[in-house]
Amino acid sequence: MQKTKLKKMEFNKFKEMGYNFKSPAEAQSVLGLEGTTPGEVYSATFFVPLCSLLIWLLAGLAHNFNKSIQYFELFALNIILLLGLTLFEKYIPLALAILVFLLFAFMYITIVANSTDKKLAFVLKEGIVSQRNINKDFVTGYRGHLLLATAISILAVDFNFYPDRFAKTETYGWSIMDAGVGSFIILQGLCSTHGKNFVGNHSLKKVFMSSVPIFMVGIIRLVTTTAVGYHKVVPEYGVHWNFFFTFALTKMICYSALCITKLPSGLLALITISIHQLLLSKYGMAALIISDIRTNLFEANKEGICSLMGFITLYFWGVQLGQVVWKQGHKISDYIWQFVKMCLIGIVAWKCMYFLNETVQPASRRMANLTYCVWMVALTTLQLALHLLQEIIITVLSKILKNNYYESLLWKSLNSNALFYFLLSNVLTGLVNISMNPAKASDLQAFIIMSVYLMTLTVSSVISYTYSFKLKFW
Repeated sequence: MQKTKLKKMEFNKFKEMGYNFKSPAEAQSVLGLEGTTPGEVYSATFFVPLCSLLIWLLAGLAHNFNKSIQYFELFALNIILLLGLTLFEKYIPLALAILVFLLFAFMYITIVANSTDKKLAFVLKEGIVSQRNINKDFVTGYRGHLLLATAISILAVDFNFYPDRFAKTETYGWSIMDAGVGSFIILQGLCSTHGKNFVGNHSLKKVFMSSVPIFMVGIIRLVTTTAVGYHKVVPEYGVHWNFFFTFALTKMICYSALCITKLPSGLLALITISIHQLLLSKYGMAALIISDIRTNLFEANKEGICSLMGFITLYFWGVQLGQVVWKQGHKISDYIWQFVKMCLIGIVAWKCMYFLNETVQPASRRMANLTYCVWMVALTTLQLALHLLQEIIITVLSKILKNNYYESLLWKSLNSNALFYFLLSNVLTGLVNISMNPAKASDLQAFIIMSVYLMTLTVSSVISYTYSFKLKFW
């Protein structure tokens, strides 16, 4: 996609606002100025579960569930999502239509060749789920999907073939990269002991001990990026703040509040977002965030500090969502009903999101305001529902084909050492940016570099999973 060039006057304005860019080309490579639509953000998530399901279906029809299929999936899902977010981004609707057609065709052939309508109806209604934890499988699938999309975006955004509208918006708007941090925070709450409703397993000492290393990673990132002069978009989090500080503090604050107050997480989410939006709309916090003022330490990091309450809200919502997600079913019909409930939650939140965007305040990841938080609730719930649907279809077809279910090696590897994968992707992104100017690379060069980068991440994750090496604080 051809990028719109920044005018010199616009570039100088961004420098005055605190963006530490050396040239207009560098600024354009990391700024998402316009954003996209919520619908396109969600449509871009369809690629991975649909492709994964298609690979499973073809392997099932051929009765060929072996290591070669798993390794093929490793390669295919990485490259397909990379192409979908970069070179083929204009063809997302067409690609989705083709994938859906192929899936329906192969599923129809499978059901007709191996079953009857009565047998299918019986499996859907009375089929027993045995030797599997579908809840864990679809959350694992989504978490791996999110990690992969994040790893692609944080490096691809520096190349010209990554669309501007997918990059982070300046202040207001929707984009794929805007959705990353919010989704991670919701998953953090969802996968916590409170989210899983593990009664009696809560430990303030343990959560603080697991959060301190993440906070230290944030300090190391700050020191190293400052030392090497790595480009930093100041209005994203602030001068010194970064995602790791938000991640660690959100976890510590929310965990402590849930342990001490004993209040329902849904109620805490409602209280925190109400206070947060009131400060933004009525007490000038929004004006402070978008202003150029940075005269003290607080103002220097106003984005990271002021948005913290919004991300705390998302953590609480993740815990509340866990009441639906982690409910263990015994029959396939139980999970179909769970899928319906998640769709209803997501659709209602989606409708509210548009209403709030027009009447309260436009969505802003920079502020983590009410509209942004509701968008994250809608997007994450519907994405989880999509991965649940994939697992339901695989479970049904497994019974019809009488095949054993096999787990995705890619998702298992990424989830077994998620922090290692995320940190390695950040390190490699920094090395690429230090060693070259990504904005000058051709589309072919960018694709080759990105492919090598993704394969390095994937192979490293598979090796760490195979040899049980874990760098895990969350």
